[in-house]
Amino acid sequence: MSLESLKVYVTASKKDEQNSHGYRAQSSFSMLEHVDLMIQRYIAEKQTEKGAILLDVFGILQGLFVAIDALYDLAIGLTQYKYHVNVNSNPTLHELKYIRNDIVGHPTHRTYPNGGMGFSILSPEHLSKERFTYHTYIFEKNKMEVNTKDVYITPLFEAYEEEKNNILNDIFKYLTHIETETNIPEDIYSLYETLNLDLLHEIKEKFKKEYELDEKSSHRFLWRADLLDLLINWDEEDKELKEIVFYMSKFQASKMYEIALDLENRKGADLYTPIPSLLLSFYKFMRKNEKVALPLLKNIHDYHHPLFHSDLAALLSLNPSKDAAKLLRFLKHADAEPKAFLIGSALKSYRPKSK
Repeated sequence: MSLESLKVYVTASKKDEQNSHGYRAQSSFSMLEHVDLMIQRYIAEKQTEKGAILLDVFGILQGLFVAIDALYDLAIGLTQYKYHVNVNSNPTLHELKYIRNDIVGHPTHRTYPNGGMGFSILSPEHLSKERFTYHTYIFEKNKMEVNTKDVYITPLFEAYEEEKNNILNDIFKYLTHIETETNIPEDIYSLYETLNLDLLHEIKEKFKKEYELDEKSSHRFLWRADLLDLLINWDEEDKELKEIVFYMSKFQASKMYEIALDLENRKGADLYTPIPSLLLSFYKFMRKNEKVALPLLKNIHDYHHPLFHSDLAALLSLNPSKDAAKLLRFLKHADAEPKAFLIGSALKSYRPKSK
């Protein structure tokens, strides 16, 4: 799917002072065109001089970083929602933002919990337009840790191009989709009540058929369906942890319900699941330690974030209650990235007191 295929919709999008969607779509479309030109030029133009290589590498990292934002904004501008975009599900592009922050964003000073600091240095011996290496030096509690990262540009381009095409394709199919009222929301309401795995699979296939989505689609409805599949099959012996898994299952089903209704411009029931006692205990711990603990929740759902483990350790060091500590250890011992995301997202749902 080419970017050009959406140009007529961008041009036709309403642009006025009461609604920002048209201008958002136009700005995003323009930026995506610019980044395509940058990638073409980056590949075509050979460089051997160090300063020129650095300029190209810095520019393309920032360009890709901005392009990912533009994909989200193009989806919102044309459809009102970001349901068609979930770049974080792509491991290569998810890591891109950390690489960009290390090299272009804050290479000379990164702060960590407990007063730690980090500095990233490019290796001059391994610097070309095809590949570069950098070392990050982290100083924390009078100890130094060195992390080395090798970055290859071609896989970044390939991952971006594939993800961009999938997203543009999904947006195009949504825009050309004839609006109809289906029974998908009603099926999801039943799914919310029963958490039946066979029903989940039926709904997923029905949704893919209705919106013409293929297996490569990163649509958030399909992503949440996969998360719910994991949750329904997630077995916990501990009663309190089982309640957490049940709560997370209900939450994912409710988000699927919300997406299905939005795509049909419909309103539905208010699906509310009581917060389990373990999670309430964690929220009480957060309220008591909000000033210090709140910043530590920012990345607690992102297992691959450079600060994930240190933020989790910092939360555990705040002397949480028995129940709050149990929930934090549940996250610490999560044996897969999606599980860490689900538990971390539940923790991150804490709402700070209004100032």
